[in-house]
Amino acid sequence: MPSVMVISGPALPLLDMAAEMKPDGWDLQVVTSETPEAELLESAASADFAMVFGHGVSDSALRAGKNLRLVQLCSAGFDGVNTVLAGELGIPVANNGGANAIPVAEYALTLMLSTLRHAVLADQDTRAGAWMRPEIDGRDTWELSGKTVGIVGAGRIGSTVAGLLRGFETSTLYTDPVRSEKAEGFGARRVEMDYLLSESDIVTLHTPLDDGTSGMIGRRELGLMKRSAILINTCRGPVVNEPDLIEAMNAGEIWAAGLDVFEQEPVDPDNPLLKMENVVVGPHIAGKSQESYPRRVQFAFENMMRVWDGGKAESLVSG
Repeated sequence: MPSVMVISGPALPLLDMAAEMKPDGWDLQVVTSETPEAELLESAASADFAMVFGHGVSDSALRAGKNLRLVQLCSAGFDGVNTVLAGELGIPVANNGGANAIPVAEYALTLMLSTLRHAVLADQDTRAGAWMRPEIDGRDTWELSGKTVGIVGAGRIGSTVAGLLRGFETSTLYTDPVRSEKAEGFGARRVEMDYLLSESDIVTLHTPLDDGTSGMIGRRELGLMKRSAILINTCRGPVVNEPDLIEAMNAGEIWAAGLDVFEQEPVDPDNPLLKMENVVVGPHIAGKSQESYPRRVQFAFENMMRVWDGGKAESLVSG
């Protein structure tokens, strides 16, 4: 029966779910960032699959995994794996098949609404005994309804965002190298990146992190956005050039930002973005929900079983 090397942080609820949901007879070998290198490589050498919860797979583990049939990620992002090396070694890599698309999309809308209505500031003021300062009394708060929202990356998550926006009757744009029939079915219109940036009231990022997207939102792109625009990032921090964003925010070149991810995580407490009242932040939690966890684990085991039975994995990002 298959041997699965599970790469996990020890406290993640996914780890307990994996033990409960694994097929009968499957052997799970758990390794963490605390596992000695020799033990990790020994586990990799004997594993048929690598199942990854929140951590990457080291190059040394890939090279040691002579029997690996699939690296199965439980995240949407795949930047923690050297996909080029995996390809050279003949090891396919798959992500979670959209198992966390709903919570990420919902959280993106949460950040949109929180910035538009100064929800965090209003909460802090009310708890402190302050009441309805001018910034939040309607003079500088806005509705999502009727706004133009630009989605950068219309894969499973981005297209789900397009669906949720229908209830707000937004004008929805998207840019993606691949046409998204799902997003267009929700009324989104495919446009070029520069047009999206210049026309959108809100720009929300839903793209994987790779060589082509690292730093894709920088000084030039921020300069194209409206001064009244909001930037939302729930994908990966390095997709945005953070120093350029800080400069743009300080200069008033864009109005606000909602950020669940940062270039450095955990985020530096001295990061200037944390001091700005027009920035709503989170600790990379957009995809985490009680409902998404079992979906991730179920998809992972189903995908590995598919390969074990001689089929091809779904949701491949490499191989």
